[in-house]
This record gives sequence, C-alpha cells and structure tokens, in this order.
Amino acid sequence: MKPLPFARLLAISAFGFALTLLSNTLEPAVLGHKVLELAPNQPNTALGFTTFAGLIVAILVQPVIGVLSDRARTRWGRRMPFFALGTVLVIACLLLVALAPDFVLLVAGVLLIQFASNTVQGPWQALIPDHVPEHQRGQASSIKATYDILALIVGRTIAGQLIGHFSQWGQVAVLAAVGVPSIVFIVALFITGTAARESPDTASAAPPQTVRQALTRSFNIDLRAHPAFGWWFANRLLFWAAFIALNTFLLFFAVDVIKLQQDEAQRYIGTLSTVLGAALVIISIPSGWITDRIGRKPLIVAAGLIATLGTLVILMARDLAHITAAAGIIGVGIGMFLSANWALITDIVPRDEAARYLGVANIATAGGSAIARFIGGAIIDPLNHLTGSTSAGYIALYAIAALFFLLSALVILPLPTKPVHTNRQPVPD
Repeated sequence: MKPLPFARLLAISAFGFALTLLSNTLEPAVLGHKVLELAPNQPNTALGFTTFAGLIVAILVQPVIGVLSDRARTRWGRRMPFFALGTVLVIACLLLVALAPDFVLLVAGVLLIQFASNTVQGPWQALIPDHVPEHQRGQASSIKATYDILALIVGRTIAGQLIGHFSQWGQVAVLAAVGVPSIVFIVALFITGTAARESPDTASAAPPQTVRQALTRSFNIDLRAHPAFGWWFANRLLFWAAFIALNTFLLFFAVDVIKLQQDEAQRYIGTLSTVLGAALVIISIPSGWITDRIGRKPLIVAAGLIATLGTLVILMARDLAHITAAAGIIGVGIGMFLSANWALITDIVPRDEAARYLGVANIATAGGSAIARFIGGAIIDPLNHLTGSTSAGYIALYAIAALFFLLSALVILPLPTKPVHTNRQPVPD
C-alpha cells in the first residue's frame, strides 16, 4: 500500500469519534439520570445489569455483522451500507432512551442501541487494515485514540452540563443531550464514507466461502496460526474491565461517597472528563509514534502498571482533589494503552477478513465491559446494604479494578516485543 496523507487518516477514523461520543453521552449522564428516575432504589444494580445485557448483544452482533460486511457486494462497497443503516438506527434508539417512560422501555432502548452501534462499529474497525499500510498503523491508531479522547471530553462535558440543568429545563435537557451524538453520526457518515471509498474489486477480497459457511465460523479464531491474538485478547479484556469498572459507577460514587448532589455530580464528572482527556491527549499522540518504533508490548505493559497506580489512589480518595489527581494518572495509562493495544491488533488480524476478526476482537472490549458492569451491579448495592455503608461496595469494586489493571500488564509479557505481522496471510480453515 502507498502511504496515506494525514488528512485521509483523520477522515477514515472519524466514525470512531461518533461511536465514542455516543457511549460517553449515554454513560454516565443520560443513563445515570434515567436510572435514578426510573429505578431509584437500586441504581447500581439496575445500571450494571442493563448495560451488561446490552454488551451481550454487542458480543453476539459484531462478529456476525463483520462476516456480512466482509462479503457484501454492493455498488457502495462492503462497509458503507452498514454505516448508513447503523446511523439511522442509532438516532431512532437515542430518542427511545431519552423518552422512555418506564424501566422496561429504557432497557429495550439500550439493547437496540448496542445492535445499531455495532452495525457501524464492526465494519468501521476494518477500515485501518483495509486502507492503511502497516508502517502507518501506529499513527492511525493514535489518531483513533485521540478521537476517542476528544469524544470522551466532549460527550461527558456536554451531556453532564445539559443533564445537570434538568431541574430547570426538564425533558428538553435529555433530548438536547442525545441530539448531540445524533448530529455527529450524520456528519461522520459523510466524512468517513467519502474517505473510505472502495474500488469495485474490493468485495472479492474475502475468502471464497458462502455467507452461510462464513457465518458458521463467525467466532472461530485459529490461535495456533495467530498466537498473538490470545495474549492481546486477555490483555484488552482485563484492562477494559478495570477501566469500565471505574468509569460506569463513578457518578454514583460521587453521590454516595463524596456526598455530592446529583446535579453537582453530573457537572463534576464533565469537568473530570476534561482532566482525564487532557492527560490522554498529551500521551496518546507520542505513544503512536513510539509504538511504531519500539514495538507495542513495552507501552502496553507500562499502561497497565500506571493505571494500577492511579486506581490505588482512588481507593484512598475521599475528596474531589484526590479523585482528580487519580484521573490524571489513569489517563496517562489509558492514553498509552489506546494507541499501542489497537496498533497491535491491526498488525495481527488477516486483512482479507479484517471485519470478522476485529468483530471477534471486540468481544474483549465488550466482554471486559460486561464483566465490570456485572460485578459492579452484583456487589455495590448488596455490599453497601449488608455493611450499612455507602462506600464498601465501591471500594471492593475498585480493588478488583486495580487487580485487573495489574494482571493486564502481566498477561502480555509472553508476547514478543515485535510480533510477526500476520495480516497478509490467508485465514486457515
């Protein structure tokens, strides 16, 4: 492949901004508000198990959509039809979540959003191996990481500020919050769709199997042919579970442990996201450059150790200053992780089935998120009630998060510092 200009790298990754903005608009602001409104007696349990169920949908949907995308033959190419369909569904589902009058419809909206967003995400993840040469994938991954960071800041800040005015604006605040990602999805559809145009022969790149044959092996990965995939998968699942455990229940932590009012907590989470985002921006761009030169493994190991340290600070925190400092430390680890870990998987996956492989790879992300939400939902409220404390459940969960961060650094150690690229090899039967 010829090197791509920087502007095209930016455009190819633009859908990443929309997807991350969506998740950071929903959590913690919109779903936190809706759960406190519709299930006020067990908010951690309700949020944990609802989002856990949504991630089961993501785990099941994304590899299947990846297979369909790898083999799609349309005048718009393999990826664009899924981008368009997913965008329409995401916007409709956001409205359902915002207007849900009861908890059952809220859960339905969350499940449908996971289906819709993964209809976009599976094919979109394949664009780096589709279009970007190997020697630029660290740079492309750092751009993706930067978009994720910016979306985290923008999504949480705007949604937190808007939901924080619910007492004055009412339902308009919730509709305004979900309107932001809706508009961004439409813009990203145009930008990424234009930058990632495919030639007419692209659809013939997938292995010569029928769609039915391919679907039967949607979740199949030959670890003997791609041994690095297993180490990558374990690392991402553990790191992401730890990060999501910290992230998902932070709003309720601020209310129960720091004793903020909900409006105050919503606004503080928005401000905290700016601190976290600044740390991520400072580290993610140079991390992409460094990982292209020294390999992926050293940065991934360092990311796990640094995030462990930041989580230990949160375990001792009882005021906003300590939480803010911890967020900065964790942000450094996450910035390193986002660039190096994603560059590694784009090295590993075979290009001819990139969407399917990355769909299976996303099970590590979705699975880690699901584990964190299940554990949080299962232990925070019950442990708080059992001990008569408002903090015991959160401390237990965050101790588990620190352990997961540490394990994520350890499981990647067997991986060679510079693993052999496998993305041009055919997928073994």
